[in-house]
Amino acid sequence: MFRRRDMNQTLEVDRLRQLIALGPTLVAELDLDAVLNRLLDTACSVTGARYAAIGVLDKDRRALERFVTLGLSAEQERAIGPRPRGRGVLGVLINDPRPLRLTDVTSHPSSSGFPAQHPPMRSFLGVPVLIRGQAWGNLYLTEKRIGEFTEADEFAATTLATWAAIAVDHARLLPGAGERQGAGADEQQGSLSAGG
Repeated sequence: MFRRRDMNQTLEVDRLRQLIALGPTLVAELDLDAVLNRLLDTACSVTGARYAAIGVLDKDRRALERFVTLGLSAEQERAIGPRPRGRGVLGVLINDPRPLRLTDVTSHPSSSGFPAQHPPMRSFLGVPVLIRGQAWGNLYLTEKRIGEFTEADEFAATTLATWAAIAVDHARLLPGAGERQGAGADEQQGSLSAGG
């Protein structure tokens, strides 16, 4: 019993260290793709999710204009087809930007199912990314490797979403950030201003 409690405490300390270490790294980063990829990687690590995605809202905040994933191969992504636009359970977070934790995403009343080639996904955790109180996007996690997503996972994901919001806002507000980003800056700046 003591060994299990010690292991849980060690895992929580490691999770906290990862969350704290991520903040300064994200805030210093001006490249949106790098911010999103680092966010997804850390989100999987601290929650035990097999898959992670971040959906960036369009300027009207009614659909997803961009969807970045982690955990799917390029082959799987091609087989699945077009990126989600924010319907079904993903749309729930667009319409009501609050954390949503589900044991089985397929049993939610708003679930619209998955495309034929989509890998199975049951457990789900989604949290909004809010910039200055406005929805900018959502962080989605699925398929926790062991058990279900917990309150601690929700806290970690919400913390990550907060770091992401600060990083995106920082990059947006920094004078001349676009010039320092190099190739592809125009596309990234367009994505950065999607929710603002």
